[in-house]
Amino acid sequence: MTIGTLLVYFSAIFGLTSFIAAIRWARGNGESAWTFKMSYHAMTLALAAASVVLMVAILRHDFRFDYVIGYSSTEMPLIYLISAFWGGQQGTFLLWALMGALIGYPLFRKSSWEPATVMAFYTPTILFMVGLMLDSGANPFTLAARIPADGNGLNPLLQDPWMATHPPMVFLGYAAMTVPAVLAMAALIRSEETRWLDVGLRWSLIGFVSLGIGIILGGFWAYKVLGWGGFWGWDPVENASLVPWIVVTALIHGILVQKFTGSLRRTNLALALGGYLTVLYATFLTRSGVLADFSVHSFPKGSLMRWLVVIMLIALLTAVWGMLRRKGPEGKVIQWNAGWPFILSSTVVLFTISTAIVLIGTSWPILTSYNENPTVPGIPFYNATALPLYVLLLLLLGIGPFSSWQSKWNELNKRVFLSAGLALIATVAAGFLGGHGIKFLLLFFAASFALIGNLIRFVDVARIRFMNTGASIAHIGFALMLVGIVASSAWDREMELKLPLGHPVDAMDRVFTYRGHVDGSEPKDQWRVAVMKPGADETTALTTMYRFRSGGDYQIMRNPAILRTLGHDLYLAPLALETGKSEKPMILQKDEPVQFDHGTLTFLRFDTDNNEGEPGHMKVDAIVLLTHGEEQTELTLTMKYINGKMEATAIKLPIHGGENSIAMSRMMVDQGTIEILTESGSGLETLVVSVSHKPLMNLLWTGTILLLLGCTVAAIRRYIDKRAEVVVQTVVT
Repeated sequence: MTIGTLLVYFSAIFGLTSFIAAIRWARGNGESAWTFKMSYHAMTLALAAASVVLMVAILRHDFRFDYVIGYSSTEMPLIYLISAFWGGQQGTFLLWALMGALIGYPLFRKSSWEPATVMAFYTPTILFMVGLMLDSGANPFTLAARIPADGNGLNPLLQDPWMATHPPMVFLGYAAMTVPAVLAMAALIRSEETRWLDVGLRWSLIGFVSLGIGIILGGFWAYKVLGWGGFWGWDPVENASLVPWIVVTALIHGILVQKFTGSLRRTNLALALGGYLTVLYATFLTRSGVLADFSVHSFPKGSLMRWLVVIMLIALLTAVWGMLRRKGPEGKVIQWNAGWPFILSSTVVLFTISTAIVLIGTSWPILTSYNENPTVPGIPFYNATALPLYVLLLLLLGIGPFSSWQSKWNELNKRVFLSAGLALIATVAAGFLGGHGIKFLLLFFAASFALIGNLIRFVDVARIRFMNTGASIAHIGFALMLVGIVASSAWDREMELKLPLGHPVDAMDRVFTYRGHVDGSEPKDQWRVAVMKPGADETTALTTMYRFRSGGDYQIMRNPAILRTLGHDLYLAPLALETGKSEKPMILQKDEPVQFDHGTLTFLRFDTDNNEGEPGHMKVDAIVLLTHGEEQTELTLTMKYINGKMEATAIKLPIHGGENSIAMSRMMVDQGTIEILTESGSGLETLVVSVSHKPLMNLLWTGTILLLLGCTVAAIRRYIDKRAEVVVQTVVT
């Protein structure tokens, strides 16, 4: 047994001990608090030590371990060696367990709410990850049967700087979203459904920001690297991380409603528990291999499926048990004319419906697995179902800034109509610019309405206290993001260009010139394309394409070149490199002309008079008449048989400067027929690229940054206010 495996076992033993001690502590045994804390410290220390052992093994190229062989190599740069830690599922379980253990510390401080009960539910969530590592298929310290000279290295798709940040942020988000769930369980056990809200909101915001950063980095990574021109493909595994994010978004809004009105108590408990359950479901979809045939992101099928199902069932049954034993009040019903509370509650409903739609679409391959051909819903399904939801959501988002917790619908001020008027003007302008249909214009109007309303709200609030602008910043970001998505999709122009080496090609108000292969870019193929717009300097775009082996099959990787401006992106993705020659087979029957290059070819006869007479040698000539315009030329196509092997001689045609050639590839003497192979083209190397003009992409990326920044500001403001409240209470007492 290796030291790493031993540390994993130690973490499991200490984790189980801390779990038992937490239960006893929660039942009133104060002496168990010390046992819990010491065991928890030991578990965390064991996980940290195991992480150090794995990282050192990767950095030192210790190929005794299967994991190090599978995800690292001696040629990988340092950043990718570090990223190899979470390059495979074994490493991600260790990372997740360590993050979870560290996040647990603020939950059992003296000032924490119900630390014993909370940790009695929280500790098992870490044990779930540790328990998975005890399976040989998920243990990063499994020894290899033999030690190779070098490892396989990270999949080339993962050898990108974003690999250093995208997965850790996703798993930090997953770990953070565990906290609202265990707080909700503690609230159900203690029948205290309000005291958990402040801590729950804080951790919900942390989970939203960290998971959101991970998702957005993943989308930008796909856009920048994969070359298919998009940032979100509604892939089932992509959706698996999106579902918890939508759930925690609904939870944040629901907690705000409960804090100010006392409503949505049961809803918030269910959303908090549902957030963690969807995290486990995302893990099941990604790690079990059930989507291996439907997603490029899924891990292959393995032995973890049964353990993941068991973990999900334990969590689900615990959540159901907690909700069934709930005895707290329901909270008052929010009336439709209640102003801001109704708006906020409606967003909870819309986000919940959106969660259900994405969850059904993501699970569709499993739901249809009993068919011979299970299917995956395409992008049109999500577009059709999301459109009405997000139009309603944006309209509410535009009205919300002008209402308050006490206001009614009839008290909304004139600025609502000002926002609507400005949004209508923007929408009409968008229509004249080429808006694609009523659906596009409707969504564009709603997004513009929300954007303008929240900009006005931001200015009003910032004058009083900037730290109170978090919600406005987040909502501005959300509206900007949707405007960017709508604009980049509706006004996207795409075309395929063939760029002969050194020959300028006019397209999209620009001149594209292929400048050739970049020396020294091997084993990848990188090509230069010069792009010039009238009145501007020439810009060089570098596109990359290479082939790599994955799972026994070869895959083609295409890295696009993206030329960014303030108003748009110009996206060049390589498709193929043509040598300039094309071959075409033709059948010629005796005395029957066949059309060829504005003329004809006619097979006249065979000629065997010139046989060389050597044993095992034979030569056959086919006489073909080339008619091109008014000129006629007899061509002699020769085929030799030498010791059973066929050799054909190609001859250049006396047209187009001899750029075309012809050869006999097969003959059927008894039928009076020959097959010829014609080769045409200048031999000029040609790069085939897909060029896309994507307007307002900067709005999309700016919107995502503002969305996360706003939530960060809100979380910091709540932390500051809470500290100030504690100081005031201390002074008073």
